[in-house]
Amino acid sequence: MMLALMLSGCGDDGKDAQASATASSKKAGTTTPAPAPSPTPQTYSYDKAANLTIDRTFKGYDRFSSTAVDGKFKTAEFSSSDSAATSFVKAESKITFADSADLPNGGVFSFPGISGGAGIHIQSGGQLVALELPSALSSYQYFLFAEYADAGTYRHFVIGAPTNPAEINGTGTLTYAALIGEEGNKLGVKPAPLTVDLAKSTIGGTIPLIHDGGQATDVVLTGSIDATKHIKGTFQSSDGKVTGEFRGRPFGPGGKELAMVVAVKKDDGTLASFRLTGTLK
Repeated sequence: MMLALMLSGCGDDGKDAQASATASSKKAGTTTPAPAPSPTPQTYSYDKAANLTIDRTFKGYDRFSSTAVDGKFKTAEFSSSDSAATSFVKAESKITFADSADLPNGGVFSFPGISGGAGIHIQSGGQLVALELPSALSSYQYFLFAEYADAGTYRHFVIGAPTNPAEINGTGTLTYAALIGEEGNKLGVKPAPLTVDLAKSTIGGTIPLIHDGGQATDVVLTGSIDATKHIKGTFQSSDGKVTGEFRGRPFGPGGKELAMVVAVKKDDGTLASFRLTGTLK
């Protein structure tokens, strides 16, 4: 926004009054402050996320990080950003993880000669680097996942085309057909309702968590959604034996899809990484 200082005067042509005002201002030691720059508005586009046939930059993330002892993940840290970028450069099949300078290679990994397509998943020498939407989740359009793992570190991002918060402001509800571990749903377990109450800024519901092998445990989720539409919370089974945390947000126009990173606490106290996915009903 440009600010204008307008001076008026009387007499001949106003020049004497203008000079007098200028001199007075200098004498008093006052200056006209420079206009504050207007913030750059966040832009939102809804391109298909899992397309790595071109260069891509994904702005913002929700992330689960963990450290490992004897190959088992024992700590959980969740974080979010609306500005940090995860990127992919097709010519080099280069993945750059957001806010990950502490990782080997500064969080930058290149795999020349490997085609991206719908995703890259490289597991070699005890190290995993991935940027992908698993094939079992191919019906989703607006998010994908990034992962890094080695013997001592694990990092799991959900990124893509987040929903413009302005599109889902209000006092209504968003109800999703949701699952945790949908890509392992070998037995065809049906998703269940998970509801975001925009008026109360809460999320809640009972949905299936799919274990290895396809068996499911119903877990009760409770959490909150903030003004920027980040969602976080916890869950547990009815017997209290399965517990965990989640972090994520809606993706796509009107909050069409829901995706979150999830940490499940196992019987031995260590952690397992899952994903919560859902479609707006």
